[in-house]
Formats: sequence, C-alpha cells, structure tokens
Amino acid sequence: MMLPGGGISGMGSDMTVDDAVSSSKRGVLVALSLVAVVAALLGAGYFFFGGADLVADLTGDKTVAETPSTPAPEAAPTTTDAGASESTSTASTEATEATEPAEDTEAAPSGFTNTDTNSNTAATPPTGDQAARMYWEQVASQEQIGKLVAGEISSVSFGTVTKSGNTANVRLTVTGKSGSVSGTMVLRNYSGVWYFSSIARDGSSLAVTTGKAADLGIVSTLIANQASNQSIVNGIISGGYKTCTVNGVSSGSGTATIKMTVGGGSSPSTAGSIVCVSKTIGGTKNWFITSFTKN
Repeated sequence: MMLPGGGISGMGSDMTVDDAVSSSKRGVLVALSLVAVVAALLGAGYFFFGGADLVADLTGDKTVAETPSTPAPEAAPTTTDAGASESTSTASTEATEATEPAEDTEAAPSGFTNTDTNSNTAATPPTGDQAARMYWEQVASQEQIGKLVAGEISSVSFGTVTKSGNTANVRLTVTGKSGSVSGTMVLRNYSGVWYFSSIARDGSSLAVTTGKAADLGIVSTLIANQASNQSIVNGIISGGYKTCTVNGVSSGSGTATIKMTVGGGSSPSTAGSIVCVSKTIGGTKNWFITSFTKN
C-alpha cells in the first residue's frame, strides 16, 4: 500500500524502494565476505593442524600422503672386542680358558723366586692367622732348621706321608754329624698351595706361640716364594722324591742357601736348594725356610 511520500508500508517513512534494494545487496556482500574469511581460516587450520592426518583418522583412509621421515643416522661402531658376536658356546669356552692358572712365563709378583716350573702365583694367600701360625711354628723349629743352615745335616729320607684336612705330616730320618734322628715335617695347604710349617725330631715338642702377630716382611717373603715353588714339595708328598742329599751351604748376613739333590722315588733326580732368611727375635737369631726351589 503506497503512502504519501513514496515510502513502503512498515519500513519507515524515509526508506525508498531503491534504498531497500541497496541494503539487500550490501547484506549479500557482507555474507559472501564472511564466507570467504571462514574458508580462508579453515584452509589455514587445515594446513597448520594436520588436516590430512585428521581426514585419514576420520575416514579410515590411510592413502593420504605423508611426509617421508628422515632416516636415522647409523650408530657409531662400539669398542666391543672382535669376538663379542661369536656364539654362546665359543664365549663359554673362552670364559673357561680365562679361569685357568696363569702360565709361568708371566712376571711374578714382587718377592717371588719364580724359578719353578710348577708355580702357583695366582693362589689366594693364607689369612693373617694362618700366616702367623706358620711363622711361629718355624720359630719353634729352630733346632733342626738351625742345624740345616749350619751345615750339620748331610741327608734326609722321606717316609710315610699322612694327610688330614689341610695338613700333611711327612715322616723323616735326618742324618747328620751327630748321627741319625727320626722326626716329622709338617706342611699345610691353603688354596691349593703347600707351605712348609714345622720340623721337629721325635720326643721334642714344639712350643708354638699363638695369638701374637708375625713379622710381615718375613711372612710376605715365605708365602710368596713357597707359592711360586711347588714342584719339590709336591714331589715329596706324592712319593716322587724319597731322599734329599745336602751338597753344601752358602750363607750371608741374613740369608742362607742349602744346595741339595732330591730323588729316590718315582720322579727323576733333580738339583735344587732350600732358601732361608733370618730375623733376630728376643736377642736370638732365628732362621726361616722360604722355599724349596727346583733348579
């Protein structure tokens, strides 16, 4: 219904038909602009937030192209020994070989006289109490050790060997300038190594000091040298040697070497020596047997 002034009913007295059309066009343009802005925003979101992955996850389509990953760099070579990749059986064999005793060609620890072909330098040494016991048993054995160093003994015969636990008792017949006497030599085994401990004639009890510290220098010397010289001792225990002939004694201020030849048993005769060192205890010079060395 037309009203005076050319206005449209219900739209106000000032709006014409042309104004209404222009207003509609502006609305359409604004709407299109908003659509374009939304589309642009969606495109940016698609790019920045992994639209391809979202599509693949929503549709289940795994054919969406993915950016190839860069291959990881190869690991640097390790310092593992060449044999590390060998089979378990080979590794077990090598482990077994590694536990075998070291060869005698290896350098012996300080204080060792490694002239023996049957050394056992890798053995666990005696405990402090065990070492002290051997030390004081040698002190108590001075009657016979003193005669040996003084050159008063010419020969020794080895008789029955009786083993009990870690102890071997060797029956002896000792012949010297004053005749022959019977007695017993005691050897003790610690960690597979035989050590000289005492020697006494029959009827002579050994007054052994107990609970007293030993001289560490003497103990270290006798343990080291006896551990590295086992052939003659083992030969005596096994019956390989039945006799010992003393060929002479050479001595200095604190050492003595008794030259000897052992034989008479199942093993061939061989030359060797008994090496001794001395220490003054309570004003008295005492001698200690440090080893039975095979030449």
